[in-house]
Amino acid sequence: MEAPPPPPPAHTSKKRKFDRVDGQEPPGSSSAGDVAGLDFINTLPDAVLCTIISLLPTKDGGRTQAVSRRWRPLWRSAPLNIVADSTLSGQERKRVIYISKILAQHPGPALRLALPYIRERYYGKIECWLRSQALTNLQELDLGFDVEGSLPSSLPLPSSLVLPPSALRFAPTLHVASFSCCRFPDLSAQSLNFPHLKELSMYRVTISELSASSLNLPHLKQLTLCRVTIPGDALHGMLTGCLSLESLLLKNNVGIRRLRISSPTLRSIGFSPAFRGEDATSFQELVIEDAPRLERLLPLYPDDGPRTIQIIRAPKLQVIGLLSDGISKLHIGTTFFQVTAAFFNHPIRIPICK
Repeated sequence: MEAPPPPPPAHTSKKRKFDRVDGQEPPGSSSAGDVAGLDFINTLPDAVLCTIISLLPTKDGGRTQAVSRRWRPLWRSAPLNIVADSTLSGQERKRVIYISKILAQHPGPALRLALPYIRERYYGKIECWLRSQALTNLQELDLGFDVEGSLPSSLPLPSSLVLPPSALRFAPTLHVASFSCCRFPDLSAQSLNFPHLKELSMYRVTISELSASSLNLPHLKQLTLCRVTIPGDALHGMLTGCLSLESLLLKNNVGIRRLRISSPTLRSIGFSPAFRGEDATSFQELVIEDAPRLERLLPLYPDDGPRTIQIIRAPKLQVIGLLSDGISKLHIGTTFFQVTAAFFNHPIRIPICK
């Protein structure tokens, strides 16, 4: 009697499974073995796959077009997520080429655009990118210029590094924004109205009194200013207009001698003066005028000051961070503390009066 034919090689059955990428399993396949071979990702609706693609790194999102015939058009339907960092290419020249190509091929809409470190030579190119129809209704923007390699941090930014005006066309739709190494333009309040912005970060940005007074941030919840140049009174006015602000971080900013804060919503404040030798003004005094929800007041580098902290009204304040001889005077309500070594390296806890 002839022996039965040998079973097909294992690699043959595996190949057949991969050949079914574009299709579905035949009906009635419900055994445990068949379940193991199902392509669960490919059974997802197109809308879910587009969401997945938009969360991938930029290069990986574009590569999904090569997965199968079904995936080929999905990248053009997924919201754009462009992050021009080393994950896109290790060479800046190639990153610029890729961004131009993506914006030319993708119809939009866009979810995120991150251009964190672009040299000034590409300023005109950035203007063209920001005017692209593919970026209409952009929700997240990270825009900054690379000046660290050629410009000492203690020197002012070049006058040419103004935030591109075309970036402000996204003001009505942005939810998250980050700007670095540029000057905020002096424009009217109508141009600087960000009705939906919830998170804003600025690093080495120059803001004039006119710009600060024109900024409208009614729903901003988190604000981070690091090494920003802005007058103290202008910052006070800007914060007063942030009607939903909960978290404020002020780190190494320039131009502030005395800062007053009044906010009905703030819960946490972290602060530190500018680096020594970088600010002739020098941050000397912080005054909390009225902050009914403030719970934490945290000096980031207490050795550097400010010399005086005055808290007029903050009924829910629980903790003031570490103090040192850099902070010599502390006023809490009608109580005055002359800060001595007994306070050093110990946070002050304030009981809440019910």
